[in-house]
Amino acid sequence: MPLFRFLALAFFLSSFSISVDAQTPITVFNDVIFRTVATDTKGAVRIAHDSSNDRLLMLTLGGDIYEVDPTGSNQSGPRLYSVADHGLGYPAMGMTVATDGTIYLVGNDINSVPSSNIARVMRGVMDTGIRTWEVVASTEAFGRSATNYDHNFNEIVLSPDEQFLFVNSGSRTDHGEVQSNNGQFPFAREMPITSAIVKIPASATDLVLLNDEQFLADNGYLFADGTRNTFSMAFDANGILYGAENSGDRDDSEELNVLVEGGHYGFPWRIGGTDTPQQFPDYDPSTDLLLNPNAGAVIDGHFVNDTRFPAAPAGTNFIDPIVNVGPDADLYRDPSTGLILDASEQGTTITSFTSHRSPLGLVFDNEGVLPEPYTGDALMLSWTGSESPLLGPFEGEGEDLLHLEISLSTDPPSMQVTRIATHFINPIDASLIGDKLYVLEFGGGARLLELRFVSSVEVEQPQRLEVARVEIFPNPARGRTQFWIKGLQEESRRVELFDVQGRLVKDITSSVQQEGRDASGILDTSSLPPGVYFLVTRLQSGISSKPFVVVE
Repeated sequence: MPLFRFLALAFFLSSFSISVDAQTPITVFNDVIFRTVATDTKGAVRIAHDSSNDRLLMLTLGGDIYEVDPTGSNQSGPRLYSVADHGLGYPAMGMTVATDGTIYLVGNDINSVPSSNIARVMRGVMDTGIRTWEVVASTEAFGRSATNYDHNFNEIVLSPDEQFLFVNSGSRTDHGEVQSNNGQFPFAREMPITSAIVKIPASATDLVLLNDEQFLADNGYLFADGTRNTFSMAFDANGILYGAENSGDRDDSEELNVLVEGGHYGFPWRIGGTDTPQQFPDYDPSTDLLLNPNAGAVIDGHFVNDTRFPAAPAGTNFIDPIVNVGPDADLYRDPSTGLILDASEQGTTITSFTSHRSPLGLVFDNEGVLPEPYTGDALMLSWTGSESPLLGPFEGEGEDLLHLEISLSTDPPSMQVTRIATHFINPIDASLIGDKLYVLEFGGGARLLELRFVSSVEVEQPQRLEVARVEIFPNPARGRTQFWIKGLQEESRRVELFDVQGRLVKDITSSVQQEGRDASGILDTSSLPPGVYFLVTRLQSGISSKPFVVVE
């Protein structure tokens, strides 16, 4: 099931778990080594790295913070703090740690005010061995919908200079429908403080965030609007903020957005790069082929001919998500036929991921320490598994790790998405420490895993100043594919094809066309058996390789 629905149920069950058959993660390209750090994750929903003493911290929905030694094996450490220490409400859903060890938490109090939520950000400062907790900011009480679509305040990240906190406030509706909570909030859809990302000074104390859009905007607290539920955010090496967005119960695409101050990302008028049909007066849900009859919002009757659906804000230019050029996580349902298609195989794109994957665990290799082809790129998890009645029809998707090669120089911004590993158990968060990725799972049988990336093609690599970047599309390849070699420092080179065992298949140097510092060529794969291959570029200054898949 989607992340938001699963966690919504977990809010009301103090020891919630799911029954999952034991499964071992599988690497797609044989270039990831897995190690179990802990088999008891205490039901944690977040992990964060405390670089001041090189430890991992885990946060549970109930507000407990546990210490984990990332070099350990099969055990989690002691509980460091609880609600009795920091006073955060339930559910606790966000955590980040400054370089000096200061802990920032975000949580919600869904019980203190009937039918309402009060979100709170806490700061825990260590001084002479004692951690003191104080309130950074609180919201005034705002109305809950009492549905699975109450996403609450969850993700929190620090700006690169550690001067500001960015906090996600999820939506209270699925797609902008009326959610009155049994008439307590008549005609209420979204509220000024929901479906948005707020920005607050990290040094603030006892700041009160009003449920008033003008107040939030005038005081610089409303960073971005129209975000349905950006459960994971991360800065890249250039200080650009990205957010992974969970779309609704309709078969709209999930999103990855470049988040900019003052930007509006469309919700509820646009979801997954397409217009929400319920805003139009002639909408007939009985003919909407993107409605799965097993979806909660469909069963509960939230897709209707809605003549009071508000008009989009006048003069607002919505920012669409990043385009996925394939080869993975790009399935979509054709709105005119109802068929599920692969966008890259169809020669088209989606914005940004297959419906209902629930993208999260977004990290960037900002130190540039991961091996090629991952150096400097983004990695992202997908929560939902095939047990979901919504994702299930999109066969083979979910519970995996993706490699995102993002390009902001294209119009619109685009990314190549490649699946790295599969068979996780509802992975919910990730932390990249140097060249090791730590993946936190959630639910029954969940683990904390360490992933180490290794070179798939064992070749001697002399020290180099710069190595060319290899790109391949389409990938997987069927019959033929095109490759690009970018950033060449010299013309003397060999381009070779290796199989997954590191054996030379063919030398294709003669088919490469040079164009300045870039080169390109067409690779005929029609005679190759299906499987994983590597395109290897040998330069005098070093070697680059790019994995790709040949299919029948």
